[in-house]
Amino acid sequence: MHNWDNIPEPFNLNPLKHHLGYIRSFTSECSILSEEEIIKDIVPALRHIGTSVADIYTGSLHLEEIVSELNLLRKQEDILSQKSFMEWIAQSKKDYRKFRLSDSSLWVLKYLDDKQRYFHIFPGRNIELTARSRGNSLKTAILYTILYDKGDILFSDLNSVRKMLALSPLRNIESASSIITGIRMLQSG
Repeated sequence: MHNWDNIPEPFNLNPLKHHLGYIRSFTSECSILSEEEIIKDIVPALRHIGTSVADIYTGSLHLEEIVSELNLLRKQEDILSQKSFMEWIAQSKKDYRKFRLSDSSLWVLKYLDDKQRYFHIFPGRNIELTARSRGNSLKTAILYTILYDKGDILFSDLNSVRKMLALSPLRNIESASSIITGIRMLQSG
């Protein structure tokens, strides 16, 4: 269910953290699972999102299209090997480069010291076709959407989800605003 092997090497991308279309599909597929399966399989997968801020691509390109465009870049720039990619990144005088896809979304390309998945990619921040969320808010929104789907968002349900994720409870509804925004983003579309 949460197998990211469809992202070919050498690319390193966590679609559960960075691709809204993937996240929506994931929550839809997981909504049929039992609570036991969710705790066993889904909660550990959500931990890979981490706690830092996540930039989420909200555009219409599918993962395969993003990978295809980046493979074209690799060929055009002759950065097909790990060494050539590392050198290409180093030429930028930063530890990353930016690349604009066909839909005008901007992606960050970084070298990652990993033999198989050294081409780290993620959406740029604070730009068009990108939404920003804290990691714990995103995890809460994803799990809430899986468990409760549509309808009113109940404060008690949010805290139930946070307990499953081993996160501290929310003190009041005001502290849930970013989570509610995330839930609405996942539910629309």
